[in-house]
Amino acid sequence: MLNRVRSLLEATSDDPDVAHQQALLNTVLFGLAFPGFIFGLAMLVLWVMGRTPAAGAIAGIGVQPFYVLSYWLGRRERIRLAGYIPVTVVFLIMVASMFVVGLGHVTTVGMAMVIAAAGVLISARAVGVFTILSVIAYFFAGYSQNAGLIPSAVAPTDAVAADAIGLGLGLSVLAIILWLSDSQMRQALARERNLITELQEQSNILEMTVEERTVGLQRRAQQLAATAEIATLATEATDLDSLMSEAIEIIRTQFGFYHASVFLMDDTGNWAEIAASTGDAGQQLLARRHRLAVGSASMVGWATANRLPRVAQNVKDDPFHYENPLLPDTEAEIALPLLAGERLLGVIDVQSTEADAFPEEEIRTLEAIASELTIAIDRVRAETEYRAELDRADQALRQQLAEAWSDYTQTRGPNTIYYTPTGERLLNVGVDFSGASLAIQHLKTITSEDGREISVPIQLRGEVIAIVSARKKETNQVWSEDEIALIEAVAAQTSLSLESARQRSEEMRRVRELEVINRVSQAVSQMLRLESLFRVVHRQLNQVLGESDMYVALYDDEKSSIHFPYAFEKGVTVDFPIVPYGDGLTSRVISTQQPLRLQSADLQEPRALAANHVGTTAKSWLGVPLMLGDQTIGALVVQDSEQSNRYTDEDAALLTTIASQIASAIQNNRLIEQVQRAARRQRLIHEITSKVRRSPDMKSVLETTARELGRALNAVRTSVQLETEADEGTANGEPDENEEQDQQG
Repeated sequence: MLNRVRSLLEATSDDPDVAHQQALLNTVLFGLAFPGFIFGLAMLVLWVMGRTPAAGAIAGIGVQPFYVLSYWLGRRERIRLAGYIPVTVVFLIMVASMFVVGLGHVTTVGMAMVIAAAGVLISARAVGVFTILSVIAYFFAGYSQNAGLIPSAVAPTDAVAADAIGLGLGLSVLAIILWLSDSQMRQALARERNLITELQEQSNILEMTVEERTVGLQRRAQQLAATAEIATLATEATDLDSLMSEAIEIIRTQFGFYHASVFLMDDTGNWAEIAASTGDAGQQLLARRHRLAVGSASMVGWATANRLPRVAQNVKDDPFHYENPLLPDTEAEIALPLLAGERLLGVIDVQSTEADAFPEEEIRTLEAIASELTIAIDRVRAETEYRAELDRADQALRQQLAEAWSDYTQTRGPNTIYYTPTGERLLNVGVDFSGASLAIQHLKTITSEDGREISVPIQLRGEVIAIVSARKKETNQVWSEDEIALIEAVAAQTSLSLESARQRSEEMRRVRELEVINRVSQAVSQMLRLESLFRVVHRQLNQVLGESDMYVALYDDEKSSIHFPYAFEKGVTVDFPIVPYGDGLTSRVISTQQPLRLQSADLQEPRALAANHVGTTAKSWLGVPLMLGDQTIGALVVQDSEQSNRYTDEDAALLTTIASQIASAIQNNRLIEQVQRAARRQRLIHEITSKVRRSPDMKSVLETTARELGRALNAVRTSVQLETEADEGTANGEPDENEEQDQQG
């Protein structure tokens, strides 16, 4: 029976409040159902004995289905509705008892039990409701009893028995309720103690779990911070060495590893050379340029050969671990290849003093870091190469610009313009500004100590192309900041204008060069006489080079001499004598087959002074070879005897182009002369043989032959001798008259 009670009490909901109310409901239902059933049986026995009405027995037994319904509603968590059923049933029984047997102790105790049950099972409001209903019921029952509508009371003996039985049943129910409540409370306290113990154990386990996870999260946070720091470094780094050094130092410190290194592949792709390393051991490895071969018995060698990560959680069990005497405490090692697409850049090697130091999560993090480092290394290398290429291009451009401006200032008219205070414009005057050279040297504005003079460089791409210098009129005047700023602003704008002007000048020059080349080509195609062709070439060159002396030298290989079919100096045509091929400047051009450009300083060198000159001594000299294939037939030379630094490399290129056309014209002229000479020879042969054939006898043949050959060759004396066998007269020394014919002309 007690087990059944416990099972009823334990059949509660998961909600603590609902479970508490349901437990109380089950207790009350049990307390009402079991004693009520006993009470009903007792009343049934009394009814059989004729000692009580049948209503008591019917009430004790008939209310049992209501208790079952209330229990079922309680299991469905309809606690308030389930509480109203038993309280209402008991209330109705008490009311019925009042009107059947009258007011007495039993009904009074019953009403008290109803009000108490309403407060426990339902709510405080229900207490008020049932209290009011009880007062109303007592009022009507008392009124009905006074009016005689209901019995006033049973016999005294019966009333005592009924009151005793009712009071005993009520007290029994209260005792059962108190006992069950106390048992429930003890069980609740026991469950609470067990729950507290379990909660404490769960709290300890949770604290340990939280601590472990906190440590793991802290390490994970450090790893993520290291990854983010390396990602930032990979984005911002511009120097490869500092990038790798800082990256591996971050890996070592943030992850708490023993050692970290980066190996990069050499140009051959056969060796992985150490490029960055941590600690004193790393410095020693870097100092001795430590390297490992691809496929060698090492973690790095295996990773470079297979292009895959290799992890040794215990290096003693890994045959590919290389025992480095500088790193004796290594217990675990990982090598990660740095792959940029299909290209292997190198390997990152990390070592730890603890075995099993590389869980799967850290391996993935290190692989992510290796990927970031690979991208960064590849980017920095590309940027370094790009910057180096830009520097080379910029240096070449600056050098080309400096050379262009040097040639321009040396060959294009006055390079100094001076204005007097009155506005007079002078060219190439010797005005000395002490700060000009310093402004060129330091690439900045220079003012004199007294503040009177100022020199501002005009720069273009870092090259000084001009200098603006000025001097105050009065000795006590100085240049103000506004005036200096004005001069510097004008100088900055002037550089662009000067460069534009120079480029336009060069473009116009190239146009003139193309015109000259075109006109010379037309002259060559017209098959002009060489002297006329040379005059045309000289006239066209003067349009580009300015007025210059020119001569054409032709080399005679058989006689090892040089003659000059055209020479023009100081406005007139001159005849240069034939000179031997040797040490002269023209001979040097012919022998080297290269253009030769000499300025005034070059012409003062001992070698130039020792050379054999033709014509007037020059201050600027430019000669190019006349080439036919790989054969030199002469030289084309221009020179200036008054102005130095006249000619540039562009002039030499133009002269070389024209020289090739002149050489072709000379060759064509020679071929034409050869053809003409051959034609004349064939015509003379035909004329002489025709006349010889018409001669009637031997003597006429000999005479005609001697005469015509003499005329054709313009010979002073021609003889033709006929060789015959010596006859007797000849043997005796007497000549035959037909033996020889001598023709004098």
